[in-house]
Amino acid sequence: MRVDLKMKQYSGLSCVYDYLVSSVDFEGWIDYAELLLKHFGLNAGSVVDIACGTGKTTIPFAKRGYKAYGVDISEEMLGLARNQAALENVDINFSKQDMRQFSLVEKVDLATCFHDGLNYLTDMQDMIKTFKTVYKNLNKNGSFIFDLNSVLWLSNADESVNFVDENDITLIWQTSYHQHSNIWSINLTGFFKEGSHYKKFSETHQEKAYSQEEIKSCLSEAGFTLLGSFDAFKLAPAHEQSIRIFYVAQKYNSN
Repeated sequence: MRVDLKMKQYSGLSCVYDYLVSSVDFEGWIDYAELLLKHFGLNAGSVVDIACGTGKTTIPFAKRGYKAYGVDISEEMLGLARNQAALENVDINFSKQDMRQFSLVEKVDLATCFHDGLNYLTDMQDMIKTFKTVYKNLNKNGSFIFDLNSVLWLSNADESVNFVDENDITLIWQTSYHQHSNIWSINLTGFFKEGSHYKKFSETHQEKAYSQEEIKSCLSEAGFTLLGSFDAFKLAPAHEQSIRIFYVAQKYNSN
């Protein structure tokens, strides 16, 4: 999704993405981000939402008064995000950029990357490069909040064929997990109604499972201080059974 191949991967899925995440409480995700900020006594008035997709986590920030930026590599997803922002009458600067080397017109107080966007970086050097880029775009004492699917969650892949079949959409997928590389893959084929016809797309997505130790090392190399890692949507520390882990890091350098 979030690396170069995302441009191809989301050319089809972008059309049904909002349908697939329609049950997700994205306002709750921003509530949780603000809870984490409060927990560490951090303040933010501006934010860049990395791998923002269709703006589901960017728009709530803007509606709460943050000066918001959205960065994503998929033009299809960004087009949907811009349309939705216009419908909700919020001003957001969305830009098509690679998370590993994006640049904003000004530094911000907070960077976020939600919904396992960073798992799509399947090379640790790309993770370090992304963290360094985030660091450069943050103000002094700026914070970075992001989540990752855990090793436990990805390694328990169900390799059977699954499907959803509804009136205007059909999805068929199969997942697998490669123990040697810690990479989870999903092969997805979909059909969705477009006018009086159905359009087909086929895509392969991959996520890499990172340990907490690996993420802590990447953050340290980029200059961040890790403030904490949490079991998703709680203030309890992440543990071996956590399926999604949120990280909070801070930039202390003045540059």
